[in-house]
Formats: sequence, C-alpha cells, structure tokens
Amino acid sequence: MRSVLIELGPWSPFALPVVWAAVLAFVLLWQLLENRQSGQKILARDLLTSTGISLVAALVLYVLVNRYAPVSIKAYGVMMLVGYTVAAVWMYHAGRQDRLTVSAVIDMALLALLGGIVGGRVLYVILSHEEFTSWHQIFDLWSGGLSFHGGVIGGFVALWLYARHQGYRLTFIMDLFAMNIPIAYGFARIGCFLNGCCHGSPSDLPWAVVFPPGGACTLPGEHLHPTQLYATLLSWCIFGILVWLRPRMRREGHLLLAFLMLYSVMRFGLEFTRAGVSAEYVVPGGWLTVAQLASICIFAAAAIWMALTTPRGRREEALADDTRSG
Repeated sequence: MRSVLIELGPWSPFALPVVWAAVLAFVLLWQLLENRQSGQKILARDLLTSTGISLVAALVLYVLVNRYAPVSIKAYGVMMLVGYTVAAVWMYHAGRQDRLTVSAVIDMALLALLGGIVGGRVLYVILSHEEFTSWHQIFDLWSGGLSFHGGVIGGFVALWLYARHQGYRLTFIMDLFAMNIPIAYGFARIGCFLNGCCHGSPSDLPWAVVFPPGGACTLPGEHLHPTQLYATLLSWCIFGILVWLRPRMRREGHLLLAFLMLYSVMRFGLEFTRAGVSAEYVVPGGWLTVAQLASICIFAAAAIWMALTTPRGRREEALADDTRSG
C-alpha cells in the first residue's frame, strides 16, 4: 500500500520549461477537441492565447510547489483525478450524438467533482466526527474521507443547477452522470486501497491483505478483506451493465434509477466484508448496518419511481417481450 505516490519539489529553474510544455499540451488538446467539433481550425491567435495561458499556469504551479516543497502527491487524490478524467472522456463520447460540446463536458465534470467533494465530505464529517481533532482537518481531502452517498447527492445538485441554467434536459444529464459514477467510483476505491481507508473486516481468505501501521487503516497488521478492490471490480461491472441497458431503456431518466438500484445491491452485499463507520449496526440485533439501511431505502425509492413513471402500456409490452423471449 502506498498512500503517497511521489513528492514534488523543490524544482530547479530548468524544470519550468518542462512544466510549461506539459500544461501547454493539455491546453492545446482541449482547444483541438473543441475546434474539431465545431469544424473550426486553430488560428495563430488561438495558439498565442494558449501559450500565454499555459505559461501563467506553469509559473503559478512552479511558485506554489517551491513555496510548499516537498508537496506530497497522494494516491487517493490522484486516483480520484484519474477517475473523473476517464469519466469525462466517456461522457463526451456518449454525449456526442446529442451535440454535447467539450466545454459542456468539462463544465459538468468540474461541477460534479466540486459538488461530489463537498457533499461527500460533509456527510463523512457528520458520520465520522470523532476522527477530527481540529477543524482544519476537515479540509484535508487528499488523505481520504468521502461519503459516496453524500457525493452522489452533491453531484446531482450541482448538475441539476447546471441543467436548469444551460437549458439541458435534466433526465439526459442525469443518465450520463449515472454511467460516469461507477467509472470514477472504481478508480476512487483503488485510491482507498492504496491509502488504507474504507478497508474490509478481518478475513482468513488467501487473498486477504495486511495494511501497515501509521496509515488510515484502523486495523493495521490484521488480515482483512480487500473490500476496496471488490468495490472497484463490481463498479466496473455495473458500468458494463449500464452500457448494455442504455439503448434498451424505454424512458429517459430510468438509467439513473437502474444505477441506483444496482449500486444499492452492490453496497448491501459489500457491507458484510467491510469495517468502519458505515459498517456499524443501527438495527437492534446486529443485522443491519448504516449503509445497508440506506441501500434498502434508495433501492425501494428508485424501484417505486421507475414503476410509477413507466406508462402502463409500456410495462405490459415489456412483460410480453419477456414472455416471448423466455
């Protein structure tokens, strides 16, 4: 397990051109994708603007890294960034048929990221307040500590506001978002595994893992379920199911409901192999955890909403199709 991947800085002046080139490549790629979709060519003025923006960004990054060196790049934050990047690329690919622009995808990805971080952190702090000995620890996001349910709520609220402001169909945006969640979530759980947080319960299985002391794991030295990796594999399986379901969904917005039901089933089962706050029992007798109770409520709400919003004729047609195929 490796919670810190690399440490940056202090940088010599010779590193500045390398940083500038990396930032410039990113800016030019973004501009190329935008112009290709609109059918425009990159002009000399665009190149000059991109060069100036990337130079300013590289200078700011150079100064900040040298000011706070060494800067620890933690696995949890890196995997979150990778997950959101891959999800944004998929959103662009899936939304091209509806003329979703690169700018719109980036706007939605950033808003979903911001809303998800705020919502996820707020709910995590509420559920795990005993872990924080000072208020400034609340803002130490790179060390882990986000609630998935809070993150989904925060991301949905951010995208709902964006859809209303930009005039997009809310159901269309939510269906795209639903397909992106398991992509990003799978990468985030790899970050959790490297960080040692959100770990599993004790296990004697051959693939049980041991986390060293000094990390985020609350049971160091014990053989534990690699629950984070279970979540990664199952999340990507859910993504595959959603890709298969998308062209078969009879109503826009139902893909989101399908995701909520699939995730609820996954999370309910994973709780049997998980330790931590979410695995604390809330029902007398010790047979239902906090996350399991939330999963039951979410599954029931999504199933009821799907049933109520599917026209009766469509339901009968679907039942007939199932009968014929069976």
